[in-house]
Amino acid sequence: MRTRRERAADRRAIGTDGKRWVRSWINVYRCETEARVPHDETALAKLVSEGRYSCVGQSHSYNGVQVVPGVTAMMMREGGIKTLSYDPASETVRVGASVSVRDLKLFLRDQHGRGLHNSGNYMEQSVVGALATGTHGFGPRAVMADSVVELTFLDGKGQRVTLRRGDPEFAYVALSFGTIAPIVELVLETKPLESYISVSSMSRLSKLDELRQGGIAVNWAVMPYTDPDDPVVMTHVLAECADEKIVVAHPKASGSGKFAAWFLRHYYKLDRFLPRLRRPMQRFIDWLDLEQSERVITDPGDLDYLYDPKPGLKENRAPSITRGLFSTTYTGYNLAFFVPLERAPAVVKFIIREADALRDLGFFLKGIISVRELPGVAEPVFAANARRPMAAIDLFADPRDYAWLERLQRLVMRYEVDTRPHFGKSALGPQFRSSLGLDHLDQLMRIYERYFPEGNLMFSERVRAMFDVGRPLPGEAAADAGLV
Repeated sequence: MRTRRERAADRRAIGTDGKRWVRSWINVYRCETEARVPHDETALAKLVSEGRYSCVGQSHSYNGVQVVPGVTAMMMREGGIKTLSYDPASETVRVGASVSVRDLKLFLRDQHGRGLHNSGNYMEQSVVGALATGTHGFGPRAVMADSVVELTFLDGKGQRVTLRRGDPEFAYVALSFGTIAPIVELVLETKPLESYISVSSMSRLSKLDELRQGGIAVNWAVMPYTDPDDPVVMTHVLAECADEKIVVAHPKASGSGKFAAWFLRHYYKLDRFLPRLRRPMQRFIDWLDLEQSERVITDPGDLDYLYDPKPGLKENRAPSITRGLFSTTYTGYNLAFFVPLERAPAVVKFIIREADALRDLGFFLKGIISVRELPGVAEPVFAANARRPMAAIDLFADPRDYAWLERLQRLVMRYEVDTRPHFGKSALGPQFRSSLGLDHLDQLMRIYERYFPEGNLMFSERVRAMFDVGRPLPGEAAADAGLV
């Protein structure tokens, strides 16, 4: 975790050129490099033609895919490329590289009564960055990049290149995890705002089929230290709904809400230093054998209904102790990968057993094992569900224990050969080459070489290892130690 001084320095650096630290989310991977903030596309075109560079959005990836030592980092989210326009004829929206998911959603909702087909749950990340790393929700059109119909990037000389759906290279570049960049503009499909029936339940994994019945979008989470044969599961199921009645948002924190905020703040500190308490706490929940269900009609204008079925933005409501106990976005390291949808329950049970066997080494999973279902098939070649319906498996641990999560990923891949990576959360490497397709990876590299023959666009060592394109770029430690 960053120190107070580091957080202050990072805040001061926002929007400025010069030496600064580029960090992964939760600060596990980091390097100090030269940063440039492109104030417009003309300035960016000049910068990319001057030397080796990489592109950084909001830096929300956990696995360091955005951390590239020894090159100039283009801070795209902080820049001035803020194109945002809606075309009512095609029902599409044009988005610039500096626009956040939040700004896009607000623009569509407030000015045009439209929304995205799907999105991730962190709304401050840039739209381009979210799509480039395969960010997804759950349910129909789960992968955000599946909504792209046109994109424009700058080649190694700073010249514009535009690709449209149907072009031979489009399906590769639409989700290319930093290998084709900077992407300066996207055109996305949108959909009308609508309400859904949202049912949140707590039950057992054995009842999953019953709980998901009738749903068009399903997200479930297992408590890993409950019964390994039939663990406690929390489900969130969306179903179609024609009921447009208005649902009043919950009020801001007061009374019990303030107590919840105080309790959770102190619980997170305790949890960090006493992770062994996680298992007995979940064993107690298992013993209680609770079953509950809550049904609401989502507000059409609610920006985060996918991840929070309550009406209104979660950030504007009083915190919930029961939900807060399993909150990990700001307190834990998140590793994720995708497995075939029908294999998800077996994979989760396997992870539960393997993780529990590591207790004597001091390792404990944090919170939950989350599963988001991605039905259907997406067009981008490197989308998680490009070949078949998949499930996203998200694991959480204390930042100091991130390597244990990478071990669990490797164990799963021994038995499930069709495991595919989350480009912002998986431990990337050559082990994914087979499931992504060697021919597809080679084709993406040919596209890279066509548009960046000078080799000035650089991508992270984890992506380089996945492509098997040579040694990683040397950081200061490697240079100082004489390893290069």
